[in-house]
Amino acid sequence: MEMRNIIELLKKVRKRQMLQNSFDSAYAFVGFGNHSVNNLYPAINYLRIPLKYIVVKSSETAELINKNPPAPATTDLESVLNDREVNGIFICANPDSHYGLVKKCLQHGKNVFVEKPPCKTADELKDLIETEKASGKICLAGLQKRYSSCVNILGKHLKTDEVISYNYRFTLGAYPEGNSLWDLYIHPIDLLGFLFGASELLSIAETKSSKSANSLFLQLRHGKIIGSVEISTQYSWTRALEFLSINTGSGIYSLLNHQSLTFEPKNGSVLSLPKEKIFHTVPEKKYLFNGNNFLPVLENNQIVSQGYFSEIRTFANLCERRKSRNLSSLSSLLNTFELIAKIEKHV
Repeated sequence: MEMRNIIELLKKVRKRQMLQNSFDSAYAFVGFGNHSVNNLYPAINYLRIPLKYIVVKSSETAELINKNPPAPATTDLESVLNDREVNGIFICANPDSHYGLVKKCLQHGKNVFVEKPPCKTADELKDLIETEKASGKICLAGLQKRYSSCVNILGKHLKTDEVISYNYRFTLGAYPEGNSLWDLYIHPIDLLGFLFGASELLSIAETKSSKSANSLFLQLRHGKIIGSVEISTQYSWTRALEFLSINTGSGIYSLLNHQSLTFEPKNGSVLSLPKEKIFHTVPEKKYLFNGNNFLPVLENNQIVSQGYFSEIRTFANLCERRKSRNLSSLSSLLNTFELIAKIEKHV
């Protein structure tokens, strides 16, 4: 077979796989904000998840959406909840309303995807967990870093390596429009618990330059693992940084902005002497993941590498009873909420 024919065959197979990946249930989306439009709706559209309704608070917003709708917009949530065809509901509204919306949707027998945070206290989270159990449905929380390409690769490597310690920086610009702890810092706090297990707060210090800009310096323990953490809104949005360095028995893993994941193996020692001092070896760096912005394919899109695509696909697969793993179930967030509650007492 000629190379041209092989290439055409591969293209057809890839196209067929994409077209065959369809969903049969009807879905609804509560909310039409900036995050939804930029990150969630594009993933839903690409996956061809059939949206039957978009629920918004304002009739004016509904009229604007209905001029060129991805789905019919309505302000009547009750009618959507009473529609038996609707199997799953995406919720990305004002965070203060998430708890009530999630509970109501579960009580009406709907599967729920909710953008973080699903609620604001550990007691509310426990209540939602009980509501979910009673409903027989599933709830997936939108903590997309758990689903990122780098974290997926990193998690597999850490299963076979001994983690000793880590250093983590999550730095952004000022955040006057909301609660930085629940809207922003929940991501790094949750990611560390996801990667290393339940967190114990050993120490905390804070610097604050205004109501909308602060830095938290944490020392966390996860069993035998010790971590140093800086999370801050005293830096810059244009130079936002997320950097995680993990020291393991075999080497150093470095994750940068979920666009790059590298590994530098340790050289070991001879008679307790470091080999690198004896042989003057140059450190070797292996790229386990490296985002490629040149090729505009699905895998290189930040919606995929940052985890939004995978969390949306996972939720739809679970709704359709397809084999998939809920990495961000409500019950898995308990330690995250307990740690945030401890941090709140200090800031």
